[in-house]
Amino acid sequence: MRVTHLNKGGYGMASKTACGRNILRTPISVNWIEFKTEPTEYRCVKCATSKQFELNTRVDFKKSI
Repeated sequence: MRVTHLNKGGYGMASKTACGRNILRTPISVNWIEFKTEPTEYRCVKCATSKQFELNTRVDFKKSI
């Protein structure tokens, strides 16, 4: 089963996902816009419960007001 991870940030070798995995060792990692359109069953559970996920959700909410 494929699992999609949320990119947290950083550049090059320092890039990490929201669950703490290294981007280079993660087969599927996407930015916030792609992650929120991904079906829930394909999202990494740790990424979906991360602080980065909460932050992005709050920013989206503020933009929609």
